[in-house]
Amino acid sequence: MKIYAASIQLSLFNLTNQLKVIHHKQFGKVLVSRPAGLEAFNAIRPTLDPAEPIRLDFDGVLTVTPSWFDEFLTQLSQYTDGKVELMPTDNASVLAILPILAETKDGKLSSIVRNAINRMSGREAG
Repeated sequence: MKIYAASIQLSLFNLTNQLKVIHHKQFGKVLVSRPAGLEAFNAIRPTLDPAEPIRLDFDGVLTVTPSWFDEFLTQLSQYTDGKVELMPTDNASVLAILPILAETKDGKLSSIVRNAINRMSGREAG
């Protein structure tokens, strides 16, 4: 299991509207297992303000498993009260996971995923 040290240089940066971006390639190119997803979230949590919206960027990640993605996104959406947005991606593993999460999750997590699906398919989220 890869340990994410607190000293890892995270690619979090402020945009003009206080939006932070988490670049997942900082956690590796292959993101696997629920425990590793939780570990990644716990590594960045001290750097996050739960009142600020977060964007997730999977550019540079080769693959992510449903368990890693579910754990990380569940923790993050709970911590930020749903203020999470997934940046458009062509990552096949992310695109395959989204419809599954949209159907199996509810509440804010489901909304985050459905909004991402709508944006990536060219439909405006409602």
